[in-house]
Amino acid sequence: MKNYDVDKELKLLRPLRYKKYSQKRRVFFNLFFNMSMIFSTPRKGIKMKKYIIKGYQNHKMKIYVLKHKHIKSNQKGLLYLHGGGFQIEGTPVHIRMISNMIYDSGHTAVYVKYRLAPKYPFPIGLEDCYHAYLWMLASHEQLNIDRTRISVAGDSAGGNLAVGVALLARDRLKQVFDKMLLFYPVIDHRQITPSMKAFDDTPMWNSILNKSMWEIYLKDGDYGMLSYASLLLADLKDLPETYIETAEYDCLRDEGMWFAEKLKSLGIKVTERHTKKSVHGYDAVFFSDFMKDRMKDRSRFLQGVLKDEES
Repeated sequence: MKNYDVDKELKLLRPLRYKKYSQKRRVFFNLFFNMSMIFSTPRKGIKMKKYIIKGYQNHKMKIYVLKHKHIKSNQKGLLYLHGGGFQIEGTPVHIRMISNMIYDSGHTAVYVKYRLAPKYPFPIGLEDCYHAYLWMLASHEQLNIDRTRISVAGDSAGGNLAVGVALLARDRLKQVFDKMLLFYPVIDHRQITPSMKAFDDTPMWNSILNKSMWEIYLKDGDYGMLSYASLLLADLKDLPETYIETAEYDCLRDEGMWFAEKLKSLGIKVTERHTKKSVHGYDAVFFSDFMKDRMKDRSRFLQGVLKDEES
């Protein structure tokens, strides 16, 4: 295995190198993360409430609404879609990260427990996330949010889903999200970038796991909807202003950069953060100064005060 020069605050992630997510490993991780979510709490000043809503094909789906305790009305909305290779549940780290993002930005966030592959391959998880957005629109008075000021965000596979939902909203509803935030996103099923070829043994995620992920996610085909999953193949016009983070030692790094360039070529404003000495999934080290800087940028982007010259 190669020795990557990882930031000292992220070094605890270095031993986490896998070449395969077996069914046993998926079951263990999902059981553990589901149990840990029972005891998950947001940061002080943010309250969280669970709802059961109807997802794709009327499937019952869990969502969590996170909002300020003291802001009562006309808040902006944030739809958040967690990562995990389309196979692994979200974690309490996601809840803490979301609550940190919205604490300063004044958003009300909806966190979605969409259905996972391999049992539920594409497009089921994507359609679940889209139905969560429909629920936000229909429930805007109950949530006290401005339905015209909803943003969408996601990490890793969740970043892929975030763009997919933005495309579905544009094509089906003629709706455009306020902003889009993507953290080390999954972008392209072709896996043809230099970083994809270079990083087959990196911590947290690598090109071997990535190849397996796409085989599992698209195992039943794409139903003529491939451009909603493999996003460099999509017509990306009319997508919202976008914030993109990438990690230096991540097979997904160049996909994120290519995606940013494609958006910019269409006249879409993009703010980029290409982090150095970093690995995929660095949000896991939520207590680090490295992540405090990331959280500051994300929140400021949501507030509309992150300046271009800081990119």
